[in-house]
Amino acid sequence: MAHTGLLILTNPAKVAKLVQVIRKHVLKTLYIQYFPEKNIISSNYTLPAAKLKGPRYSQVVASIYALASNYFSNLDVRVLLSSLKNPNGYMIHTKKPVELIIFDCTYSNNDANSFMQDCLSNTSMGCKFLTFDEKDQENNSSEININDVSEGKMYKSVVLGGTFDRLHNGHKIFISDAILRCTEKCTVGVTDLNMIERKILWELIEPCSNRIACLKDFAEDVDPSLSYNIVPISDLYGPTKEDPNMDMIVVSEETEKGGKLVNDKRKENNLKLLDIHVVKLLEDSNHQEHEEAKISSSNHRMRLLGTRLKKPNTDGKPIRPYVIGLTGGIASGKSSIADKLEKLGAGLINCDLIAHALYSPGEKCYNLVVEAFGHDYLLPDGQINRKALGNLVFNDKHELEKLNKLLWPVIRKETERKVNDLYQQGFNVVVVEAAVLIQAGWQCMFHEIWTCIIPQQEAIKRLIERNKLSEEQAKTRILVQPSNVEQVANAHVVVSTLWSHEVTQQQVQRAWDEIQKDLKNHAKS
Repeated sequence: MAHTGLLILTNPAKVAKLVQVIRKHVLKTLYIQYFPEKNIISSNYTLPAAKLKGPRYSQVVASIYALASNYFSNLDVRVLLSSLKNPNGYMIHTKKPVELIIFDCTYSNNDANSFMQDCLSNTSMGCKFLTFDEKDQENNSSEININDVSEGKMYKSVVLGGTFDRLHNGHKIFISDAILRCTEKCTVGVTDLNMIERKILWELIEPCSNRIACLKDFAEDVDPSLSYNIVPISDLYGPTKEDPNMDMIVVSEETEKGGKLVNDKRKENNLKLLDIHVVKLLEDSNHQEHEEAKISSSNHRMRLLGTRLKKPNTDGKPIRPYVIGLTGGIASGKSSIADKLEKLGAGLINCDLIAHALYSPGEKCYNLVVEAFGHDYLLPDGQINRKALGNLVFNDKHELEKLNKLLWPVIRKETERKVNDLYQQGFNVVVVEAAVLIQAGWQCMFHEIWTCIIPQQEAIKRLIERNKLSEEQAKTRILVQPSNVEQVANAHVVVSTLWSHEVTQQQVQRAWDEIQKDLKNHAKS
């Protein structure tokens, strides 16, 4: 099986008919080169120059990516654009060496070899090829209307912007549409940290530098003839508010209003107005009820919930008991996740309950707390007044640190003892629910850390309802804890209780099944 394949299309409607062939032969990256004239593979390589105008093929390119979303979820599909803009653009350049070429028609070995010799760059010479006759291919009703074209205008300097998190086929349509309309310079603004915090699960968005690198790699791959200026932006306007040489801005249906605001700013700055081109959104035929109907990075991030973001900490640790550290901010829903895991068969330890028990008179932490904070924090019956103590420490960072230094070592020791006890009782998986896991530095105790996150405003709302706190009190309690970003940075698995019980259950089940598979494989080895 080839890691990198190249599909030569003379008719884009055949993409759907080659699905099984592509799945069988290509593992990671599929380049697609569309030649509008069928005779490109034969001895005549002349393309009619009149037809080679980039915007004419934007709908075809979009349709190819739409089919790819339906059929090739695990493939990085890249439609090459240079030859659709350049009348003499027969030479195919790809960043990754091509290992296999798939032709959508039957050609002789001589014709196929001649094509590869004349049209492939040196890095891909000597690769294998397959040719197919349509009558031998599986029939498929999904087709592309190659007559649905628009001539469109081309521009020297084109600009677009977006988040571009985990580059998907919707992004590729957006970028390709801009590239097809550009003759010299393409500027892309990539939203930086302060512009992403209102997005769903923004804590899972890749760093801006990663997104820029991925975008640059894709754009230079599909059309290396352009000059690309890909930059982070901290506001809606980015370079558009000061660059006098820009000609056109490409926007999506969702951001058309933003394009008009850009022109308002340019008018204010005495710059020429930009033509605005609007790209249609690509529908996600597989979206669930709580997801967006379009193909989006938000959907992708939602689908990361309950999956492993990095490898477990298994080096040097016995695989049994398999210990999960469950953490997350206050009111994030940790306890509901813990309950679901317990029902699936995990042993459960709640560090809050351990701490509560250790506060009792005669227990290890009682005298430590009284000595450190005094008798003013005792109730008439001698019990520690946890509410009063909580009000103190949540409003004074130094007092909180003092309390934590007393409690954390004792809680950890008791937790480790209980993990052992549960394993002796037959639990192969033990969940330790610990809100303070990250602050206490307990990461090394666990094979996996699961973090439960919800938006800050949702956490405030839940705290006000559950604990009868004021909004200010709720915010204070949230702000003394590690942020969602810090929680996610330490997590192997991220879950969220923001949606329905069923959605949360799916996340937990997904991650649980992965652990069970690992335990089963370990038992076999």
